[in-house]
Amino acid sequence: MSRFANKVVLVTGGGTGIGRAVAEALVTEGAKVVVTGRREEPLKQLAGQYPDAVRYITTDVTEKGAPADAVRFVIEQFDRLDVLVNSAGLGTLAPLVELDDDALEQILAVNVRGVLITTREAIPYLSKSGGAVVNISSTLAQASMPGAASYSGAKAAVERITSALAAELGPQGIRLNSVAPGLTETDMSAGIPQEMLDGMIAQTPLGRLGRPEDIARAVVFLASDDASWITGQVLQSSGGLML
Repeated sequence: MSRFANKVVLVTGGGTGIGRAVAEALVTEGAKVVVTGRREEPLKQLAGQYPDAVRYITTDVTEKGAPADAVRFVIEQFDRLDVLVNSAGLGTLAPLVELDDDALEQILAVNVRGVLITTREAIPYLSKSGGAVVNISSTLAQASMPGAASYSGAKAAVERITSALAAELGPQGIRLNSVAPGLTETDMSAGIPQEMLDGMIAQTPLGRLGRPEDIARAVVFLASDDASWITGQVLQSSGGLML
């Protein structure tokens, strides 16, 4: 398939997990992709796997100026930007009293501020291409469970940011949507006790954990012209967990 032929995509947090799966799915669909992340090695490995289609820049979305640097790098490499996927995220599940100021700041900086600033820097180029933004949320944006106040609150903010900016940027031809994964097999979920994983699977009608490629397919759909009349929405890719 070539739904993204001649299109350029920026994927934050693209070295591992969901972000990497998104990047690989987009390359398969014909896109040129720039991936960002804090660790160079997985980014370098991905670019080496797809030398004609993938470029990378090592940045941290929480650092001042880093989102602007990433967008500037995209334009230097490919001279346009059609899609932004805000996949960089930080999940910390712990009682609030166990999270100090630095931990809370980091959760909000990665999940909320990083989305806002990266999107802001991309707007001038997305408005030229009639582009799309897909933000990675979580089913925890809509669910309540002990230990999730900071992460749930951050992801709920992502969903509200998505809908507010969809209304704000629609007149410029920019669409914004979110994908909300359920529990997915990534590095972020690797430390979760098996009994908790089993409990989540038992609550999931489709009877398994998500895989990064499941989330990637949803992202690719919302970023593509197949979703050209969809904006401001949250698409759950969770196997029915929230049912």
